[in-house]
Amino acid sequence: MKVYRDNDSLQYNNNYLRFQVLSTDYDGALKTLNKIRNSYKDSYPDYAKIAGIQFELFILAKKESKSNEDIRLAYKKILEKKYNELSVQSRNLIRDSFNFKEGYNKNEINKILKDSITSDSISLNNAILLCRNYNYHTIIKETFSTAIPLLKKLERDEFVIQDSLIIRTKKGNEISLCFLKYKKEEAKIPAILNFGIYKAEKFNSTEKLNSIRGYAIINAFSRGVYLSKDEIAPFEYETEDINEVINWIIKQPWSNGKVGMIGGSYNGFSQWAATKNLHPALKTIIPAVSVGFGIDFPMENNVFNTYMIRWAEYVINSRYIDYDDSNSEKWKTLVNKLYAKGDPFKKLDNLNGNTNPIFQKWLQHPTFDIFWQSKIPYKKDFAKIDIPVLTFTGYFDDDQRGAFYYYNEHHKYNKKANHYLVIGPYDHFGAQGNIKNDLRGYILDSAAKIDIDALSYQWFDYILKGKEKPDFLKNKVNYLVIGSNQWKSAASIDKISNKKMKLFLSKKKLQTSKPDSDFTFQRIDFSKRDDTLQNFDRYKIVDNVIDPRILKDKLVFESEKFDKSFEINGSFIGNIIASINKKDIDITIKLYESMSNGKYFLLSSYLGRASYAKDKEKRQLLTPGKREKIPIQNTYFVSKKINVGSKLVIVLGVNKTPYDQINYGTGKDVSEETIADAKEPLEIKWYNDSYIEIPISEK
Repeated sequence: MKVYRDNDSLQYNNNYLRFQVLSTDYDGALKTLNKIRNSYKDSYPDYAKIAGIQFELFILAKKESKSNEDIRLAYKKILEKKYNELSVQSRNLIRDSFNFKEGYNKNEINKILKDSITSDSISLNNAILLCRNYNYHTIIKETFSTAIPLLKKLERDEFVIQDSLIIRTKKGNEISLCFLKYKKEEAKIPAILNFGIYKAEKFNSTEKLNSIRGYAIINAFSRGVYLSKDEIAPFEYETEDINEVINWIIKQPWSNGKVGMIGGSYNGFSQWAATKNLHPALKTIIPAVSVGFGIDFPMENNVFNTYMIRWAEYVINSRYIDYDDSNSEKWKTLVNKLYAKGDPFKKLDNLNGNTNPIFQKWLQHPTFDIFWQSKIPYKKDFAKIDIPVLTFTGYFDDDQRGAFYYYNEHHKYNKKANHYLVIGPYDHFGAQGNIKNDLRGYILDSAAKIDIDALSYQWFDYILKGKEKPDFLKNKVNYLVIGSNQWKSAASIDKISNKKMKLFLSKKKLQTSKPDSDFTFQRIDFSKRDDTLQNFDRYKIVDNVIDPRILKDKLVFESEKFDKSFEINGSFIGNIIASINKKDIDITIKLYESMSNGKYFLLSSYLGRASYAKDKEKRQLLTPGKREKIPIQNTYFVSKKINVGSKLVIVLGVNKTPYDQINYGTGKDVSEETIADAKEPLEIKWYNDSYIEIPISEK
């Protein structure tokens, strides 16, 4: 305690509190806890009142009790009194402080002790970690078994919670769901439905607060998940099963007949699946980072990715146990094994030690065919979607292209689509509300830190309760311009830019004038497999260099420095003109800003199979030796201010990475190709009249 220092005052107090508790300086610990709470007073006032409540209750119970036996009686009395004194908003955050199970950090404690056992001393860093872990171990052991059941009782005194409901479909299938309603709400109310594939968790503080706002909250699950005894079948039955859940909802005595849907990722997909056969009671949806099944997962522009096997295994296994999917080393080893051996992609599940029926079923459909089309709205289905929609996605969201498939097709087939879009500098989790300050090297513009959950329920109030439209939604398209710290809005996507910047890819340069006809020759030997993954981390958004993994076997084109600033607003398109000695290639493109400070900013990217570039529903193989025009579309959307002195950089090449399928160019089903098909290296002529076209805004 005498030697510990930290420039971060919150971190300092957080650690010092543990030292004081361990040394039984309980009065001092309470003063330190108040300092911690004051740091949240302005930014998160409801949380400020209960921050560190597990420590406060432990301290107060210790001060009042004389023995270990007495602490439980004192603890119950103190917790119940504290709970009743707090506002509804604050007390509904308490349960989140008691999420850890006894022994969760035992291994960490033993590791620290083992590292220090051969010495008479312990490093300051290890001493801090030991204090933190042992302190929390003690609090959990002595108080959590008392706190958790009491909090559950207090919660059930306040809410109607049913977490083991099963409804049966007309065909006899089982759908499991959980239900939450505030007891004091006596009027008939609308319901908010979240439909997903991941195993049920208890209702969180946010859901409880939203129920207090006058909504019934229903979390329902795909067949085979949680208590359903059906066979698990991701993406298969949402178009019909969600309507079965809505039928159940509107028959409940508390229902006013109105239902809204919310949720992200798979739960965003399920909302769009529900609109394929739109139920009259479904009045609005708020899909976030929506999986575009067959669009961006499990394949992107008709290229399957290796992540699909990891996801499929997780979904199947987590049905039965608390399945831990955090071992990235396991998956790195698996994809490296496939890559190094050169086995066909369809053998990936066998290399993992089993046959995965989900994985195998998906691989049978490399074309965006009726299999995928039947699971999501397709073409004229969108014309019938006449309910208001609020979509959230991010510039760095892995499912951004799925979100834009739904957004663009809705507007294409329904000219009166009442569809709002909010897009900012978020990844897959950030656009669901888990916004990070440091996103892979990019420090977020402060204006990006919006409350997505609060905005969502303002939308529900607007649509389901007739209140005012949220102030944040100035127009149909709402986007943050990175680097300007400013949200802007427009009536439609085509209104957010006023010019196209056409850049030709000529001899390492990006130039605005069309060059003389020429080409850059490149040879790729697919049989060389010495470039397996050394790590499994994501590419940085902002970095001092372009990641060497991206640059390997690629061509780099760079523009001149810009003498005036402008905004990139939208998704780039283009035409790659090439001739190859094979029948197919998978093209990869990354677009960077080379900033005047020497750093690179990853703006957008593209991965796509050339044989599907003109039509994702029909494969059109290339003719060896023929000059071909390959359209580039369905790239990632971004909005960013490009400053004076910056340059744009394009990295162009052919996909050859353990992350995705390897397309050897034989024209066969790519999932069946092997390294034996790599005997003849790929030879490419990249022609100078290839170009990209970037939507920009200039003043």
